[in-house]
Amino acid sequence: MNAVMGFASAAEQLQRYDAVRRRNAENAYERQSEFREHTNKTKEDLEALLRGVQEPVEQASEEKSRFQKLDAGQVKNIAIPLGNNLEETIDLWRDVRREAYSVPEPTTADYQLGSKASAKIAQAELQLALHNRAKTIRDQMSASNAVFTPLEVMTDTGADHIQKRYDNAFSAYSLQNQAKINHYQIESPAMNISV
Repeated sequence: MNAVMGFASAAEQLQRYDAVRRRNAENAYERQSEFREHTNKTKEDLEALLRGVQEPVEQASEEKSRFQKLDAGQVKNIAIPLGNNLEETIDLWRDVRREAYSVPEPTTADYQLGSKASAKIAQAELQLALHNRAKTIRDQMSASNAVFTPLEVMTDTGADHIQKRYDNAFSAYSLQNQAKINHYQIESPAMNISV
């Protein structure tokens, strides 16, 4: 049983190896055919120049000016979109992303630009969310301070009132205490003063 399984896995590995070789051969053939087409075009352009016809050269220069392919690592030159506020900046980055992906056949640079725009959008949205969160917390704190302000005023006046009552109570206590010392009683309001 194990021998059959080992043979099957070896056969699978050989099939994978053959598939990879076929793919590599196809890619090499395509690259060579593209190169031959390019060299044939160059030969045709040179022949046209020798004959005195210059149209193919003009077409080639128009193609180059119309289409400039950027390789990996190259980035399109764009101005960094900054608006007056975060919402405008997010909208501008969305426009950049839309333009990057609107090309019929996006290049690597287009994908890089689109992903950079998406990252900047996410960063700006996060910054906007944090700003809004801080603003709501600040508003809540100021609202709670506004609610406590009348209480503080009331407690200040209340504290003054309570302090006055304590002062009155202490003065009344000291009078009563002095009266007891002098044997003053309410039932018999006669004061005994000893000299």
